[in-house]
Amino acid sequence: MAEESRLGMLAADARRTNITKNEFNGEADTNAYSATHTKALSDQDTPIKGKGTGTFLDTYNGGGDYDINGNPNYAGSGRNAAMANNSSTWGYGPDSPYTAPDTGNPASESGGIL
Repeated sequence: MAEESRLGMLAADARRTNITKNEFNGEADTNAYSATHTKALSDQDTPIKGKGTGTFLDTYNGGGDYDINGNPNYAGSGRNAAMANNSSTWGYGPDSPYTAPDTGNPASESGGIL
């Protein structure tokens, strides 16, 4: 077998270093990684590590500070600014959500029977 390249050796060392940082395991319930683990949540214990809320597909409440309030270097970034823009431009927001029209009955739009 050919001699390993310098890049290959550096990559192997980096993998070993990164793999040892994984502190989650299935042996202890408190250390098993899940959607409700503190490092998966954006809570007071880990405000910048977690992104979720533990609720399936909850994109409204999840996220870290930059996700919610935006990056201070980029005006208008973040969920709050996006919702404010959407509300002022289109009229839809958390208090006035968009609802799709009923397209199941064509007569409902014209008021008549087809």
